[in-house]
Amino acid sequence: MRIVWLQLLLLSVLDAKTYIEISDNTVADAGTILVKLRYDYEADRPDRSYVAFEGKRYPLYPNLFDETGGDYALIPVCYGIRPHKTKLVVVEITGKTKRYMTFPVTIRSAHYRKERLRVDPSRAKISEKNRRRIRREAKEAKAIYTRSTPELYIDAPLSPPLQSKITSPFGTKRLFNGILKSFHSGTDFRAATGTPIRAVASGRVVLAKNRFFAGNSVIIDHGEGIYTGYYHLSRFLVKKGDFVHEGEVIALAGATGRVTGPHLHFSVHVNGTLVDPLCFIDTFNKLFF
Repeated sequence: MRIVWLQLLLLSVLDAKTYIEISDNTVADAGTILVKLRYDYEADRPDRSYVAFEGKRYPLYPNLFDETGGDYALIPVCYGIRPHKTKLVVVEITGKTKRYMTFPVTIRSAHYRKERLRVDPSRAKISEKNRRRIRREAKEAKAIYTRSTPELYIDAPLSPPLQSKITSPFGTKRLFNGILKSFHSGTDFRAATGTPIRAVASGRVVLAKNRFFAGNSVIIDHGEGIYTGYYHLSRFLVKKGDFVHEGEVIALAGATGRVTGPHLHFSVHVNGTLVDPLCFIDTFNKLFF
């Protein structure tokens, strides 16, 4: 982890009220940036604050995992964004006064690899009926990921949903039967049909249904804009509305949807943006250290 020490030193000398840490000032596309703010005293906390990055605003939340207090924000970087130099700005508002603290960030390419896959023709050449279904499911998913529950349900460091071989990493550019082009939106873990799948953290189930591409799918809302997805399942052990705890078995692995064989596809969305799941876990866990 690289922290912008020059900026931190400058802030502490000029105004010993807010101290800011940036998890990394060089990040790959589909990565996540963690911003942590700490205050000398609780009275130093501004009335309002947010982080501005790439034309969007991201909320700051109380850091419940640090005994010294403070706030934090998770900033997702879009998949496939071109490499460039940019800025991350922390904005503090107290009364009518605004303060802007700017940090340089370099976005680099993750250089995701390409692969060719063969699947059942019915899943590669899509009928108009299934196209309508896909559009409905995409709209439903977008509605889920753009909502943000104010309460954070996570109360412990995260770990991957399975301790097994990764059969396909996040971000791989895919060509299905020479027809459909896409990219791999999650991380695939080896899992025979019937393998228990556990929630990576506590949260509320907001979707448990069969979908065209993802097959039997479970999506969990962990609060504060964080969602995890578990796809291609053979059996549901939870339903929409259930509250689940870290490590609870939520489903069994399978081979439903557009797949070449049984496995678990694991995905993460942060503040409405799809990110690399394993990189997100590493970044989020820095809140605890």
